[in-house]
Amino acid sequence: METMKNRKIERYTTAAIVIGGIIGTWFLSRPKKGIVKTRLDRIQQKKIDRNLMTPANATFGIVWSVIYAGTLALAVHQALPSQLSNPRYQKAQWWFRINYIMTMVFGYFFSKSDKKSRIAAAVTTIGMLPAAIGLHRSLEIDENADLSEPEKTLGKFISIYAGWLTAASAVSATTLAHEFGYLRKNTDTKQWTSALLPVASGAGVLVSRQLNDPVSLLPVAAALAGIAVKQKDKNREISLLAAGLAASVAGLILNDFNKQHQLN
Repeated sequence: METMKNRKIERYTTAAIVIGGIIGTWFLSRPKKGIVKTRLDRIQQKKIDRNLMTPANATFGIVWSVIYAGTLALAVHQALPSQLSNPRYQKAQWWFRINYIMTMVFGYFFSKSDKKSRIAAAVTTIGMLPAAIGLHRSLEIDENADLSEPEKTLGKFISIYAGWLTAASAVSATTLAHEFGYLRKNTDTKQWTSALLPVASGAGVLVSRQLNDPVSLLPVAAALAGIAVKQKDKNREISLLAAGLAASVAGLILNDFNKQHQLN
């Protein structure tokens, strides 16, 4: 009886951290008001735009909204009395907390425009990827996993989260290269981006294969499409490369889903 009571408190704590992390990140990252803050936003956007690995702004809004909505539902579900004996949710407790504490840390640094904060935000993002993979594995999200609903569907939002952080890590690596002065010229940035796009796409495929989860490739395709859209008028070669990679990744996703459907 005491164990179940402690477990209930633990689950409520996890839900509070997840919900607090999401709300805190939104609060810190939301559009600012006022002349000074607007000027800081413009400076921040300029820094973001010089990174050619960054997708169109709308991509972030769409993907994070999906991730947050699904994760909120998952946080509530794991805290229900009927789920207190769920071994997957029990294993995932600290992974949930680590991920959404890091999310709020990222939001804090992202809300600032100084160089140290930009570096810290990039490093935090890269650090979130292994934490997201840990969360995915602890929840045993796998195309072959025999999970009941709604746990199976809710787990897909963690798949999207892990895939998105794979793409975001490539963006953050480019941010760090900029901040440490390795990409001083526009030609350097273009060459870096042209080389990194296939590597990032391959990393997304590798993570998906390791997790046995084609859903994690969806945000990778979305990120590549977002890059193609953003660069279509400024850097046509990069736009075409990103669009081609997005189409290739989309083809892999369809192929994986078809294979899974045939097995079922």
